[in-house]
Amino acid sequence: VEQGILEGIGRGYSDLTSGLVAVATEAKALQVWKESDGIFTGNPTKLDNARLVYHVTPREAAELTYFGNEVLHPSTMESTIKHSVPVHILNTFKPESKGTIVEPRSEHPSRGVLAISSKKGITLLNISSNKKLGSTSFLGRVFARAEKHGIKVDLISTSLVNLSFTVHESVTQKQISEFTEDLGDIGRVSVRKERAIISAIGEGMRSNRGLAGKMFTCLGDEGINIEMISQGANEINMSVVIDMHEQQRALEAVHQTFIEADGESA
Repeated sequence: VEQGILEGIGRGYSDLTSGLVAVATEAKALQVWKESDGIFTGNPTKLDNARLVYHVTPREAAELTYFGNEVLHPSTMESTIKHSVPVHILNTFKPESKGTIVEPRSEHPSRGVLAISSKKGITLLNISSNKKLGSTSFLGRVFARAEKHGIKVDLISTSLVNLSFTVHESVTQKQISEFTEDLGDIGRVSVRKERAIISAIGEGMRSNRGLAGKMFTCLGDEGINIEMISQGANEINMSVVIDMHEQQRALEAVHQTFIEADGESA
């Protein structure tokens, strides 16, 4: 772990340590006792109608932990999933709760959107090429300099001469400023601070048509402007970038559309 386990991982170091021990001892399962019942369809401190999810697949868990669900550190999930160790998240103060099980061999292809997550304090960068470089060279140079300045990227959206991406909230504004200055010979850079990422996550999204349209419609009906859209080829995560001050309204609208209106048990 870069910077050591305490500095590099932070407050999730105990979860990661337990995960590494479970892998090393070839444990049948890892129980993680927290102050929460497990993974919910949305952050229960922000959404009154968030529901507990009883089973999630490894890929769903990985996406949720990275894009705002703070139950487990992403590195914990990575270590246990890689070695097929099931993770059972339980509540220390409610031992009777079923909790959430991350089952390495679990598949739920028909569920559509499983949960909604969010991250705030995000910076959005847009880089327009000066067209002196080919598309491959343009992208290569941008990311080489991002690595040089320690810029951690969350979401990416590209075209032939334009690149947009969000910068992880752990990156300082000083790093971002130095990075953008270093891009002067490549193209024009615009910086938008105080942004938020809203993500709809679920294994079954790839087999359900029209989900992107539903998400855009529900946000549009709330008058919320979408500044960037990102969806991976695996179609398990559909994310949009919006103004941070509209995060709560966006969460409520997207959760209502995909979770509450659907009414499907998780």
